[in-house]
Amino acid sequence: MPEYDEQGVDAFIDLRSPYSYLALKPARLLAERSGCRFDWWPFITDLRSAYGGDVGERSRRDEAKIRYLYMDCRRLAGRQGLTIRSTTRLWDATLGSQAMLFAKSRDRLWEFCDPVLAAFWRREFDLESPTALEAALVSAGLDVHDWRAWLDARAPAELATALARAEALGVFGAPSFIYRGELFWGSDRLDLLAATLDPAKPWCF
Repeated sequence: MPEYDEQGVDAFIDLRSPYSYLALKPARLLAERSGCRFDWWPFITDLRSAYGGDVGERSRRDEAKIRYLYMDCRRLAGRQGLTIRSTTRLWDATLGSQAMLFAKSRDRLWEFCDPVLAAFWRREFDLESPTALEAALVSAGLDVHDWRAWLDARAPAELATALARAEALGVFGAPSFIYRGELFWGSDRLDLLAATLDPAKPWCF
């Protein structure tokens, strides 16, 4: 088990996970209201195993499950004023996750993630495009030369460290939140996390 901050929460999100997207606003609100530090990390789910392979390879049951998943996410997104459109293929989140870690390391995490994820879930952003990700980092106020140097020198190792941390903490899906070694999986478990952070305070998401 890796060391964790006794007073903080390790928060893992998959950029391609609609439930991760839905968890961001309430989780950040929880961090603000509780005063608890959330340390955000990327996670890359094995979507092929979870959802029956690539588009066109899935069983009728897997297709029904995915149709329901997106219907459910659209209903939940409406409550937050968000748009979620179903993806048309299984995206490779490697480069996007590396860009997330770079933005985090330069204290521009949400300046990068918020517009990227909003556009991605409208089907207006190519998560695998080096050009699109570079432009998003620049729009977030980051230096392109700094990004390219970091990408060449540190990106694979930084992502491997983040994923190894997730595995060591028992993370198997996203979003996941770990507080003092206790795992809370899914955006619908934030109420339990909130109660654990401060049992005396009523929370409503």
